[in-house]
Amino acid sequence: MTGSAPLRLFVRLNDWLARATALLIALMMLTVVYDVIARLIFRAPTLWVIDVNEYLLVYATFVPAAWILLRDGHVKVELVTQRLGPRGRYVMELVSNCAGLFYCVILAWQGALVAWQAYVGDYRFSTALAAPQWPIYAIIPLGAAWLGLAFLVKLLTAAQPAAGPDRA
Repeated sequence: MTGSAPLRLFVRLNDWLARATALLIALMMLTVVYDVIARLIFRAPTLWVIDVNEYLLVYATFVPAAWILLRDGHVKVELVTQRLGPRGRYVMELVSNCAGLFYCVILAWQGALVAWQAYVGDYRFSTALAAPQWPIYAIIPLGAAWLGLAFLVKLLTAAQPAAGPDRA
């Protein structure tokens, strides 16, 4: 995806976030291996590995979502779109990108309210760690807003199909 300097910066930041997520997943894997070894070999199970990995899984979901979208890596049902011509596919992509942007705006707004409430109320998870909820909830509005920017980028950079006969 080429274009203006802000677009290139957005793409570069997404590349960095994707790499950071890959490292996060590797860290998750290492902590699970550590827990298995500690439990099976040393008979000393950890109290924190499952909780921490559950929390990190939320980050691993939201952080790379925009990167995946920019590469058309999200799941698609192509049963209808494969039967359409270029113009029909273009319209369907515009509609789905608008719907995705709308969803992201709502999720960012509502997620921010929940994260703020968890911060102000000092809400904690009812697990052995009793970790505060707001750091986990905070990634939801941030990730949704970032994904919304990716939907906006797709809308602004969508290439229109060439003119001509179509089956749309």
